[in-house]
Amino acid sequence: MNDVIGVRCRCGDVRGELSALRSHTVNRIVCYCDDCRAFARHLGRDDVLDGNGGTEIFQVSSGCLRLHGDARNLACVRLTHRGLLRWYARCCHTPIGNTLPTAFVPFVGMIHACLDLPAHEPRRSEVAGPVRARVHGRHALGDPDSHRIHPRAPLSYLCRCLYMLAAARLRGDHRRSPLFDPVSGAARARPSVLAPQALRRLKALDR
Repeated sequence: MNDVIGVRCRCGDVRGELSALRSHTVNRIVCYCDDCRAFARHLGRDDVLDGNGGTEIFQVSSGCLRLHGDARNLACVRLTHRGLLRWYARCCHTPIGNTLPTAFVPFVGMIHACLDLPAHEPRRSEVAGPVRARVHGRHALGDPDSHRIHPRAPLSYLCRCLYMLAAARLRGDHRRSPLFDPVSGAARARPSVLAPQALRRLKALDR
């Protein structure tokens, strides 16, 4: 796989790269949870979803991410008061990625819409590695069995995530995230929180 992948929002005001990538430091997954789907719909970006309502995500250490351009265009939203921080480009509503609400867990799930990747397989796998898991199939639309989607998350995937987290923390990557202040650990954008009725409306679109 490539050791550098470009990051760019649709209009180009938010840009950067993922660097120092190796096969053991990247989890390429597809997540079918209704929260990821609600985030895409909140941004008006249903186009990032696959035919079963899944979002392709590249999970890496936040220390791999570099961002350039106008940081004022970075924004984030939480679907609930305790939910993930879901980052996007305010300028053009391009989804960027998901993090926990603290910098001390050096992990970011980058959404494929902002990554410079080939459109189709097998070239996409050559650049970004294979899809290692299709998770949260109980929320998938259509027939998830046709793509061997796990109803929750396989143990091998969870173990890989824990290994990646531990290695990133030992490297000190929690101090190198462009999404959080390195001293205070505060998010660089103040998160908004969706109203419960707004979230219910987004999820009701699955019915």
